[in-house]
Amino acid sequence: MDITVKDLLGIFNEWLKLLAPFGVVGGLIWKLWLKAEFKELSDLYQKIHVIAEEFRPNGGSTLRDAINRIEVMVTVQDQKTLAIIKSLPIGTSIRNEKGKIVDLNKMLCTITGRTESDLKGDNWSKWLHPDDKEEVLQEWERCVEEDLNFEKDYRIVKPDGKIQKVHHLALRLVDRDSKLLGFLGTYTTVGDPY
Repeated sequence: MDITVKDLLGIFNEWLKLLAPFGVVGGLIWKLWLKAEFKELSDLYQKIHVIAEEFRPNGGSTLRDAINRIEVMVTVQDQKTLAIIKSLPIGTSIRNEKGKIVDLNKMLCTITGRTESDLKGDNWSKWLHPDDKEEVLQEWERCVEEDLNFEKDYRIVKPDGKIQKVHHLALRLVDRDSKLLGFLGTYTTVGDPY
C-alpha cells in the first residue's frame, strides 16, 4: 500500500474530527491505526538492518572498510607498476593527457644526458635536434589531438653537444571508457652518439 504525506494528513484530519469527542480513548485508537499503517515501514527498516548486518562479516567489517581495503590494494598496485616502469633498462616516461612528462626513469636521464627536472613538463622538446624539432612536435601534437599512439625515430642533442638518435614509442593510456589518461613512452638509442 502506497501512502503519501498528503494522504496521511487528510486521514489524520478526518480521524481527529471523529475522535476529538472521545479524548484519550480517541488518541489510543489513532495510535493503533498508525501502528497498523506503518507496519510495512517497520518491516522495511528491519530488512535494512539485516542487510547492514550482512555488510559486517568477520566481526565488524563494514562496506567502508571493504572500500578502504580495495583503495589500498589499488594504491599498492599503482606503486608496483610505477616501480616496474622506472626500473626498465630503457628510457621511460609517463605523460598526462596533454602530453606533458609527469614522471620518468633514470635511464631516460642517461640517454638524454639531462636531469629529471630538465625533462619534465614540456622541457623535453628543448633537447630535440633543430632539424627534427618541427616534424617531431607536429607529429606529437597530431597524436595527442587525434588520440593516437606516437612512434618516431629522431635525434636529440645532449648537453655535451653530441647527437643521439632515439626510437620513441608512446602508447596511449586509456580508462575503461577509452578516455585518454596519458601516454607511456619508451626510448631506445639507435646507434652511438656522434
